[in-house]
Amino acid sequence: MALHAVHRAGDVRGKRVLVTGAGPIGCLVTAVLCHRGAAEVVVSDLLDMPLSIAAASGATATVRADDPGAPAPGRGAFDVTVEASGAPTGLRTCVERVRRGGTVVLLGLLPPGEVPLLGNIAVTRELQLRGAFRFDAEFDEAIGVLAEGLPVEAIVTHTFSPAESRAAFDTGHDRTVASKALLDLRTHA
Repeated sequence: MALHAVHRAGDVRGKRVLVTGAGPIGCLVTAVLCHRGAAEVVVSDLLDMPLSIAAASGATATVRADDPGAPAPGRGAFDVTVEASGAPTGLRTCVERVRRGGTVVLLGLLPPGEVPLLGNIAVTRELQLRGAFRFDAEFDEAIGVLAEGLPVEAIVTHTFSPAESRAAFDTGHDRTVASKALLDLRTHA
């Protein structure tokens, strides 16, 4: 999914990129953006722990989205923005912070129903809005990128045996302590 989203963004070499949401997908997007040569990748989130994982995944800067004292990325400062939080405020930030003619990739699943979109900004600044949802052609490429050393180790924060599946789900739902919790099926037949 991360590779597909970055493909939807176009050529990111030398570009400034904002990613809203430092969950597992946002952090994978961050790693791929850096791998693809983005000059700067700023990641915003509401929690410190996911932001530390974004930094370990290659983010050049992180910003607490709910901290009024945090340095906010400038209006129109980014060439590309990627909304990976699934929150309407994340989408708003992406639309407001991308430069005139820039690209906004919508990756996070927004709530069902109507979600406010700053259509006037999208029109007057001639933004490109691109959705990224399903993928099927990136599997071989993903294996190759991982083999090249894409920094993903920090994203998997917990590993559990199948017998611990309940604990895995409980841990995985707590964004203050976990990014991605995995079940290890290799040694447990």
